[in-house]
Amino acid sequence: MRDNVHCSICNEPFAPEELTEFDGQMLCRDCLERETILCHRCGERFWEDDNAGTDTTPLCERCYENHYTNCSRCGRLLRESDAYFEDDTPYCDDCHAEYRNSKPIRDYYYKPAPIFYGEGNRFMGVELEIDGAGERDDYAAMITELANFNGLEHIYCKHDGSLDDGIEIVTHPMTLAYHQQEMPWGRVLEKARDLDYISHQAGTCGLHVHVNRTAFGQTVRE
Repeated sequence: MRDNVHCSICNEPFAPEELTEFDGQMLCRDCLERETILCHRCGERFWEDDNAGTDTTPLCERCYENHYTNCSRCGRLLRESDAYFEDDTPYCDDCHAEYRNSKPIRDYYYKPAPIFYGEGNRFMGVELEIDGAGERDDYAAMITELANFNGLEHIYCKHDGSLDDGIEIVTHPMTLAYHQQEMPWGRVLEKARDLDYISHQAGTCGLHVHVNRTAFGQTVRE
């Protein structure tokens, strides 16, 4: 009859066949299950204290370094293929949208609650695309600062994938009189030209004007 062997962790005696050798140690079933875990990706067993992933997605160090990362804002575990990178900094989809929308150039899908300027019932929102001088936050900040004076938010700038190297300037809805008399279009366009942006000459740009539906009266259905 063979002598019992003690588990390397709990020190309880067991028959040799009841123990599993792992990392140079002999472990009973309970200690093996409690102290080690299987990698979610490669299936290899490793010490639970060395888990580079999460409780629900355990990862060995090799698999984490080769295939995963964490969101720099919320810490969420991400496959590298699912992460958004800004200057080599990883973000999850939600945090990436927040990051983009906190910068002078907002995400393409950014759509704030509209602020209506002027008196009347016809409001126009302008989308002006400018191209050729870069999708640069510092340039967007200069243009935005000219329009958004005294705490007002007249415009914001957005990314637009149809442009080669530019931005889209978007206004909140304004009456025609407000556009002509209060909105500093002259200064905004002069600054854009000074920064070497072009618009209709670029061949990539568009000018869109949105009008509120109620300005056209009630729709009668027969």
